[in-house]
Amino acid sequence: MRIKVAIALVILCYSGLSVFAQYKSDRYHEFGSEKHLQFKIYGGPIISLLNVEQHFSLDFGATAGIMLTSKFFMGIYGQKLISGPQRTDLAVIGYPTYSGGEIKMMHAGGIMGLMSKPEKALHWGVSGTAGIGRIDLYAKDPVSLRNIDIYNDRVILLIPRVFFEANMTSWFKANLNAGFRLVAKVNAHYVNPLKEEIPIFKSSDYSKPEFSISLLFGNFGIYRGLLSR
Repeated sequence: MRIKVAIALVILCYSGLSVFAQYKSDRYHEFGSEKHLQFKIYGGPIISLLNVEQHFSLDFGATAGIMLTSKFFMGIYGQKLISGPQRTDLAVIGYPTYSGGEIKMMHAGGIMGLMSKPEKALHWGVSGTAGIGRIDLYAKDPVSLRNIDIYNDRVILLIPRVFFEANMTSWFKANLNAGFRLVAKVNAHYVNPLKEEIPIFKSSDYSKPEFSISLLFGNFGIYRGLLSR
């Protein structure tokens, strides 16, 4: 009985390791020998186009990560809203003498994804992003004439995506993503003199479709890219 269990465990372990194994002729990783788990690192800028409070906005940042196999990757990211919408409802939320309201937002987290046929010059994949962030409402103080943070709210973001990728060279990829940004835990509110709670930020104003472009640099493999032809 013990021998059967041992054989089953050996087969199970071998099957798990085979997920990461690669033939030398199809070698995708460059670090270490082909007999060990190998990985690659990558990084690059990312810019997202989305609707924030009914205004077209740009979210700029960077991403970096590792490729655990030729198809599976995981990494981190950070982004900042660089063209936030203006707010004119400052009197309604308790700041009648303030002006120039503007939304700012930052968020960061992790990414996991899976690619289909990454050795092809053009291919597709899916990914998921989970992160934490903060939404800030800045306005001009009528006394100091400085922009100050009058409200802020910490939020959670989940972004499922599908992407299409072009292998430009063995060290450069262009990546086009389409996804839906889900923003949760939006709780900031103002209590007016009538004891009514008025939300400062609404989840529905931030949970929107998004499109993003990223330029990734790294040692991706030995396949020929679009610019190598």
